[in-house]
Amino acid sequence: MRFRRSIFIPSQIRPLAAPSPAHRRKRRLSRLKLFFGAAALVVAGGVLSDRMSISGNGIVAGELTAVSPIVQARLQNVFVACLDQVRRGQRLAEFDNEATVQGAAQQLKQLELQLLQARAQGEIAAKEAQAAHKLEEAQVVLTDELRTVLRAVDELQKKQSIATLVWEKAKSDVARSEVDVGAAEFLYETKLADQKKAEVDAEVLKQRIDSFKNSPELTGHFFLTAAKDGIITECAARPGEVIAARTPIFEIFNPNDAYAVVFFDPGDGTSLALGQQYKINVSGIDEPLTGRITGFYPELSALPTSLTRYFWQEEKWSQYVPARVNFDGLTAGEKGKLRAWAQLSASRWKLRSGWVARSWRWLSGQREGDEKRPPPSVVSK
Repeated sequence: MRFRRSIFIPSQIRPLAAPSPAHRRKRRLSRLKLFFGAAALVVAGGVLSDRMSISGNGIVAGELTAVSPIVQARLQNVFVACLDQVRRGQRLAEFDNEATVQGAAQQLKQLELQLLQARAQGEIAAKEAQAAHKLEEAQVVLTDELRTVLRAVDELQKKQSIATLVWEKAKSDVARSEVDVGAAEFLYETKLADQKKAEVDAEVLKQRIDSFKNSPELTGHFFLTAAKDGIITECAARPGEVIAARTPIFEIFNPNDAYAVVFFDPGDGTSLALGQQYKINVSGIDEPLTGRITGFYPELSALPTSLTRYFWQEEKWSQYVPARVNFDGLTAGEKGKLRAWAQLSASRWKLRSGWVARSWRWLSGQREGDEKRPPPSVVSK
């Protein structure tokens, strides 16, 4: 078969029409819209992908005050319950130290018996002093009478109307009576001194008894009182139990002293800094709170025992980074809802702006025609 050769005639080709100004303007606007739309999508995606959340879990802590006996004793009565509001000086519990109660009771009886004896001696000395005073007064009266007789005898003796022997006897009677007066005065003063001594002894014994009754170390019976205002927590004992010395039976939590202990992942250690603000969600409080990091614990083992309980079920608890976070301006209502050891979570967003800046430079380069430059990496260095 023979093919027919086609003949190309240039004159038969129709030239392309040049685009109109309106069409060129529309194409330019479409490119700008496409560029800015892409830029907005890239920047928004970068912002969303480049925001890093730093979070950690923790508990509400505070300057808790332990309430404990100073000696081993049996808990007899408890006057408060957990979560009760207490005031400083309020009685919380009653104790008996059985090792000293019996001996203290015997010693107290001895002191009370001595007090009764001292008071009885004082009463006897007072009566003896009154008798000695009466004797002194009678002796003074007798002496005055003998002096009167002596003056009369002196007048008779001057007139030689009486014998000298009578006059000598009258003088002797006056002298003996004056000696008796001195003896009566001495006896009266002695009885007054005995009375005063008995009264002083009775007062000293009374003070010793009062001090003995108010001394838990001596009587073995004492009360524990609240050291500050707050909320009772950590109720760890029941009436009838023997409590060892210095073993807390309560702890007092004051919301004014509350703070958060947050445990962060070690990978976030480089992103943590003092003064950073965190949003804190506390169990039992609907609205989130805010707080700032005020310090880092050098090691978890240095935390109080009550705080490490948070990791009882954590096998690698020592790998966390513990930080103290102080609450910002708690209201009275928020303080009333805070409870010791309540669980909480703290979080904050960290925006790395470097990726956004690099993305914008890349888009600018694309607009200028620099198509060889690769897009920036999302992962920041």
